[in-house]
Amino acid sequence: MKRFSVRSRLLAALALLAVAVLTVGLIAWGALSRGNDRMDRLLAETLTGVDQALTLSRQAADLATLAPYLLTLDSPFRIAQEGQAATALADGLLAGLPPGDPLRVSLGVTRKAIAELVRDTSLRAGLRDRTLRFNAELAAAERRYAAQSARATAPLQERQDWLVLQRTAAALLGAGRAENLVGVGEFQREYTRLIQRFAGQRPAAEAAELARLKDIAEGAEGLFELRRLELARQIGAEAALVRIRRGAATVTAHAAAATTLAQMAIAAERTSTATAIALAKSTLLLVVLASAALALAAALYVSGYVTANLRAISDAMIRLASGDRQTRLPRGEGQGDEIGKLFHAFRTFRANALRLDRSHRQMVQRTALYENMMAGISDGVAILSDQGQIVAQNARLARVLRVDPAHMTGRRRLTDVIAAAGWQAGDSHAGLGLLSLGGGHHAELRESALPGGGSVVLISDATERRQLEERLSQIQRIEALGKVSGEVAHDFGNILSTISGSLHLMDTAPPERQGMLRQTIASAVDLGATLTGRLLAFARRQHLEPELLDLSVLVDGVVDLVSLALPDRVELVVRTTPAPLLVRVDPGQLESAILNLCLNAGQAIAGAGRVTLVVSRDHDQAVIEVADTGAGMPPDILAHAMEPFFTARADGTGTGLGLAMVYGFIRQSGGDIAIRSAPGQGTTVRLTLPRQPCAPAALPALGTVLLVEDDATDRKAALSLLTPVANTLLQATNVAEALTLMSDPLALIVTDLSLGGQIDGWRLAEAALARWPEARAIVVSGHLPEADPLSSRFPGRISTLAKPLTAESLSAAFSALFTQPDGVRTTQR
Repeated sequence: MKRFSVRSRLLAALALLAVAVLTVGLIAWGALSRGNDRMDRLLAETLTGVDQALTLSRQAADLATLAPYLLTLDSPFRIAQEGQAATALADGLLAGLPPGDPLRVSLGVTRKAIAELVRDTSLRAGLRDRTLRFNAELAAAERRYAAQSARATAPLQERQDWLVLQRTAAALLGAGRAENLVGVGEFQREYTRLIQRFAGQRPAAEAAELARLKDIAEGAEGLFELRRLELARQIGAEAALVRIRRGAATVTAHAAAATTLAQMAIAAERTSTATAIALAKSTLLLVVLASAALALAAALYVSGYVTANLRAISDAMIRLASGDRQTRLPRGEGQGDEIGKLFHAFRTFRANALRLDRSHRQMVQRTALYENMMAGISDGVAILSDQGQIVAQNARLARVLRVDPAHMTGRRRLTDVIAAAGWQAGDSHAGLGLLSLGGGHHAELRESALPGGGSVVLISDATERRQLEERLSQIQRIEALGKVSGEVAHDFGNILSTISGSLHLMDTAPPERQGMLRQTIASAVDLGATLTGRLLAFARRQHLEPELLDLSVLVDGVVDLVSLALPDRVELVVRTTPAPLLVRVDPGQLESAILNLCLNAGQAIAGAGRVTLVVSRDHDQAVIEVADTGAGMPPDILAHAMEPFFTARADGTGTGLGLAMVYGFIRQSGGDIAIRSAPGQGTTVRLTLPRQPCAPAALPALGTVLLVEDDATDRKAALSLLTPVANTLLQATNVAEALTLMSDPLALIVTDLSLGGQIDGWRLAEAALARWPEARAIVVSGHLPEADPLSSRFPGRISTLAKPLTAESLSAAFSALFTQPDGVRTTQR
């Protein structure tokens, strides 16, 4: 029989050890993965079931409490009102049950019992009211009869008759106050016996009183019949109440059973998981022991170097199996030979054991996380009462609001806490409120009503996200400005070439020719100033809050900048609507979006082509479409066109942020974006924004108004706003013209801060306010300074506004400038 060599046996032993290590890893990984998945699934299923059961139990308890209250009410209105509330509770219980649930039958019976309880209680209240009126009349009659029977001067027979009438009235009064049908029957027999004693003729007074008592007592509308009907309705209402209580008890029992089943499922799953883990540990231990035994057996056939190393490995494996995770073997032993492979196998096994321990700790941490989720939530949470008082809160609320936790004690109103901390409320939409605090801090407030009254408020810190959004907006604007600057660079080159050539020709040209050359230089300088002014106006726009603006006016204002940026061989076609098309949007970001889309369209055209910019109205939406005749995009590129940092330009000049930021801005503004494109058919980008109703802000009537503006586009926009409110509107484009026009009284001066590259707006406003005491001043700029040097000298007479001017901002400035302290608006002629 052939014997295996030591080397072969050692190789076989090492192979078996490797298999053992792999088996341990697979067993550990499989056991932990299955246990983790089962625990996750169980928690998701049982927590949902327990929550639904608790909700049903709470609603059933409310129903069981409300139903007896109906029996104590006497007002039909209150009975109907509380009956509607009880019906709503029953409907809420039915809505929380799935179709086909057996409990729906019981709840249907309960809902019918509620209707019967409301009906019987309402009818009983009406009958009771009529009974009380009879009782009041009978009590008065009884006292009157008692007085007649007590007269000493009356004949004995007459006094006896009045005494019988008194006892008859007392019997009827007892029947009206009896609490059950037996008592009513007893009093009815007493009444009948007394009436029979009045057979024969009686005096007229006594006969009339007897007739009245019979009217009260007898017939379908008599007291005895009313009392029987009232007590029958009382019994019916109490029977309905019993059925309601039975239904509530059935719902409560169902909820308790669901909770018990959930507890049993958790306990069973916990036992199953513990058994699986124990089995995995046992298997691991058996594999480890088998590996150690195999290593020791192989050590008997080797000596020296191999024996020492194998002993070290076996000792380390035993310590590792016993729980010593710090066991290590020296690196470098047996490099490249079989012993080195054994060392590597040990390290792999140790790593698996450490991974098993780490996975176990993660499971424990995950379980703790589920238990402490509410306590450890990162946002501030507050439970409010119906009056807005803080009933409960978590520890994060004070930190998010940046207030001292000591100020959160007691049942303070959340709005008072927010106001005391200095937070200012901003716009709110879709259940989301925005808060801002000095120092650039922002927060978002979400409030949801609770079924039992009150609400839960979630306040999250949005400072970092707002800063990132502002930074991305700046990146988009800088990128657009860079594109525009690059596209118009050749225009400035042509302007400089014209100026340079004209200057050279002036050296040798005759005097009459020099005048024409100077005119050429002046025209080139004016063109350069126009280009520079538009670039500066675009670059100076800061991030603004959304405001109401005319979309057609905004597009007309950006058209000249787009036309300068497009290549010469690309035609720009613009179509806008003649009627106002109002949207609420950030004008600076919308300008950047339109400019980016037009530049992208121009760059997509290789030679001659056309870019079409269309503004239209589609029902309640305002639409902006940018179409080009370029190469178009294949479907694989179109699918990724709006992903951040995705660019299809081969030269690598694109950042991939343009369309992504346009998409984010449009979605944040409540609109949408769509792209249509195909190879060889060009591309069309369609932006839609919610259209706002045409309700321009009301502006006061003014006298003489002076407008000082050197930019033609901004001057045109200001004229459209000031013309309807000014009796006389004067215009100036520089300081000299403005000072000349100030010789006559002014009601208002509206001046740009920067005129001809100089900060002369303050000087013009100061001159007008000092010269005419009734005048007001508005200084506008695309980049307003933080300090206003004139407000302290002319309080209430000067205001500053950011460009572009809008009807809303101008109306707010007029309200501040032309409203007296008592709230009366002044009108100057």
